[in-house]
Amino acid sequence: LNLSNNFITQLHALALPYLEQLDLSGNQLDLISEGAFGNLARLEHLNLSRNRLSVSLGSNSKALGSLGRLRSLDISMNGLSNSAAELLLRNKSSLDQLKMTGNVLIKLSPSMFGESKGITNLIIEDNLISEIEKQTFEPLSRLESLNLARNNLASICDFTLHQVKYLNLSRNSLEFFVTCEDAALYSLEVLDLSHNKLLYFPILPKLNKLKHLYLQNNLLGALGSEAVMVTEVNSLYQDIMKLMPLAYIDLSFNHFTSFPLETLSLLFSLETLNFSHNFRQIRFPSLKCLDLQKNSLTSVSPFFLKALPQIDTLNLQENQVQPCGFLMKSLPKIFDLNSSCVAFGQLKTLKHLNLRENDIKILPPTSFQGTSLISLNLAKNNHMVIGEAALEGVQATLQSLIISEISMNSSGLSLPCMPALTNLNISNNRLNKTPGSLACSSLKVIDVRNNAFTSLNCSLLQTLSLNQTAMFISGNKFNCYCSGSSRWQVIAFRCFSRRCSNDFRTADIRIVII
Repeated sequence: LNLSNNFITQLHALALPYLEQLDLSGNQLDLISEGAFGNLARLEHLNLSRNRLSVSLGSNSKALGSLGRLRSLDISMNGLSNSAAELLLRNKSSLDQLKMTGNVLIKLSPSMFGESKGITNLIIEDNLISEIEKQTFEPLSRLESLNLARNNLASICDFTLHQVKYLNLSRNSLEFFVTCEDAALYSLEVLDLSHNKLLYFPILPKLNKLKHLYLQNNLLGALGSEAVMVTEVNSLYQDIMKLMPLAYIDLSFNHFTSFPLETLSLLFSLETLNFSHNFRQIRFPSLKCLDLQKNSLTSVSPFFLKALPQIDTLNLQENQVQPCGFLMKSLPKIFDLNSSCVAFGQLKTLKHLNLRENDIKILPPTSFQGTSLISLNLAKNNHMVIGEAALEGVQATLQSLIISEISMNSSGLSLPCMPALTNLNISNNRLNKTPGSLACSSLKVIDVRNNAFTSLNCSLLQTLSLNQTAMFISGNKFNCYCSGSSRWQVIAFRCFSRRCSNDFRTADIRIVII
């Protein structure tokens, strides 16, 4: 029976013996007669939210006391104080779900839920709670979900709720979250501490099942807390974090002035990290070289990139970053800055970039337009697709390009004319021919080892011979025929036999101009 959003002010009797669900929310109900629910023996779900139950508290509490089979109760937004809520919750041993959002509770004590120890889902959001007495929630052995968001809690100094799986403490005034030190296994899987005043990382249970941790919009890093924390409780965090199955952590909108590598590197199961909107007031005006190798980074905040106005060399090897592209029809607008990809075009002074082993799936068009790239390492991004015009914008400046070990065949290799290119490494792929666009390059060294070549483009070699000094070709199956008319000759090589074989996989062959 749904009687919500009417103008019911009093309820005296409901003779509905088979009724299981009753919704009286959004009325002006201030009086429920003591025997009003006497004939509702099967009622299990009752919604009394957005009424005035605090007005006739004595009669209302006695009426609710007769509902011994109630499983779900919503008494949100009724102006209830602590004592009023306790009266309404008497004789509620069967209660499974309780919602008390938007009241005026200021303190939680064991007496509040003393007769409701079977609760599994408890929502007390948007009250005035500033204190929680010990043993308030601990006796609720079946409690799995607890929502205390939008209250006035200043700290959690002795978290001991082993049974809780989901805990929401967002939008309080928390400065600390500390778990009691014990050897018990905690069931906690989701912890929301966002929109608080945390100065330090939370001290979490040593044994836990935590998978999602929300810490956005806090003050982490404001006091250099990363260094302080690592110095003072380093061993504790190592023990905790190495055992934690944490897959997602949100650290956005905090005050870090440096990336918390020492802490986050202990999270071996971490899959997703949101570190956006930090570094907002920091700037490295003279920093030219930055090494971030092997940190499991999935993104680099645009705000952080803007803090590097003079960066020359950036090493991101062995991470998980994906380059952004530019929208071809609206250059130079950066494509999807809010996504997890990295917009390298913000780094105008960048000359040397290492993206080796980042599991890059696709190199989108104009991935590096706006930079001043001289050298680019894209090796060991297995099966990476190099999009059309991927190198547009840097083809005039690029001098060294490494695209080895990506299992690429010749149909997948399309390079633009790069007149400044002097060093090209396309080794350890499945190539059987070299791109004709290399004819306009000033190549000095080319490495084609461990591919599928059986011959080389003679006309291309003759064009390149004006500048080229070395070519590495071992690990291919060349036909060992050297034309006397060619300006190229093999002057040094090593083979297992004295005769040239058709398989030079064991040889290091150096070709020079004579």
